[in-house]
Amino acid sequence: MNSLKTAIIVLSCVLLTGLIISLLSADILSRKLISLQLDYRFVRDELRILSSERDTLSDIHSFYRLRSNSLDMLEYRLDSLQALMQVRELSENYVGYYLLIDTYQNRFHLRRNIGDGNDILVRSGYCATGKGWRSNNQGQVWDFSTPRGLRYVIEKGMNPYWYRPDWYWEEMNMIPPEPDEYIVIPDTISWDEQISFYHDSLTASERIFVQRVPGALGSYKIDLGGGILIHYGVGRGRNVSHGCIRMGSSDLEALYRSLPVGAPVVIY
Repeated sequence: MNSLKTAIIVLSCVLLTGLIISLLSADILSRKLISLQLDYRFVRDELRILSSERDTLSDIHSFYRLRSNSLDMLEYRLDSLQALMQVRELSENYVGYYLLIDTYQNRFHLRRNIGDGNDILVRSGYCATGKGWRSNNQGQVWDFSTPRGLRYVIEKGMNPYWYRPDWYWEEMNMIPPEPDEYIVIPDTISWDEQISFYHDSLTASERIFVQRVPGALGSYKIDLGGGILIHYGVGRGRNVSHGCIRMGSSDLEALYRSLPVGAPVVIY
């Protein structure tokens, strides 16, 4: 009988101890839960604030982006207005062919003033102009914009060479070759043979080491000074060049044969 009472007492103590431990654990868990709820509320409020700030910054960014686009459009309209004034002045004081280059729409307009107030459109089409500021992985920056304003044809030529510029290697993040590493295409062969030699006799890796490249600019060039040429090139209708004005082959030939040295070129 005594052993049974002892067992009951021990069991009761064990159960009581378990109950106490369970209550303490429940209290601890309850405190943690309350703490987590407070933390969650804080985080939720913090997230709400951050979300609001993000939306505000997004609105500010959109605002300035629209302002930037508006400023670009305003600058284009001002350049267009200035170009229109220059064209009107040309129509009064210049007789002959002249060229308009629209860097915003990447179009060209060849016009001819035949005198007595008669100014006609001769040819129009797409061209490519400068792509603006660009940088490479090393943080080097170049301005590849096509300069706007009134320029003149200072020189024309046939079968021009493209001389690989120094910035070519930096823009491509390549080490420029040593002078004795350049490949020279012999000029004792004809122009067409030089082009065939470049494309057919050299591999792609070898062509990079040709500093004086035949055919890259097409069959004609029109020099506007300051390193700005009108020549053949791809990407017409877009701002993709390094500052020069790229034309299709037939358009380039038409300009070459129409524009004399000294002809005005209005770029806007």
